[in-house]
Amino acid sequence: MQEKKSLFTSRRQRMKLSKLMAYILRHDPVKFGLELDRYGFVKFSDLIACLRLVHPWVERAHIEDIVGRSEKRRFEIVEEKIRAIYGHSIAVEPLAEPIQPPQFLYHGTSLTALVEIRKDGLKPMQRQWVYLSISEEDALEVGRRKAQPPIILRIKASLAYQNGIEFRREGDIFLVKAVPPEFIDFS
Repeated sequence: MQEKKSLFTSRRQRMKLSKLMAYILRHDPVKFGLELDRYGFVKFSDLIACLRLVHPWVERAHIEDIVGRSEKRRFEIVEEKIRAIYGHSIAVEPLAEPIQPPQFLYHGTSLTALVEIRKDGLKPMQRQWVYLSISEEDALEVGRRKAQPPIILRIKASLAYQNGIEFRREGDIFLVKAVPPEFIDFS
């Protein structure tokens, strides 16, 4: 079976459009004249019009290709709306209801951040939520964006949940408002 021909002229073109979508939907929709609803959704047609200000060639199929081929499930299309699922620095409410997490989750970070994390736990910093990975491998990939080599922390998620901390699952990650140090395995 032949692989479907890409709509993009290059991987770089695809990546630039994906990064622009992430910036708009996660961080600064107002700069582009968009207003997200409380869950971070915007009309698909409005996002296309916005993206065409920077990339006049953009069609709906380009955005659908990015959403459909994303291994990390960064975006979601529901009916005629689209949103970034996670990674917001602006206030949006998650769609997911609180759920019981697995026994352990993981977080990739830097050695320099470790001192503060040992003292205060994990906090969302410039984001709305702390993002936790299901596997050490996923946390390692995230951590590599922050440091070389990254530090992988094991979160005692089940124990934290039993002590009243709410977890939500969005795509392939878990969201939590904060993780106190007593629920982090630093060994």
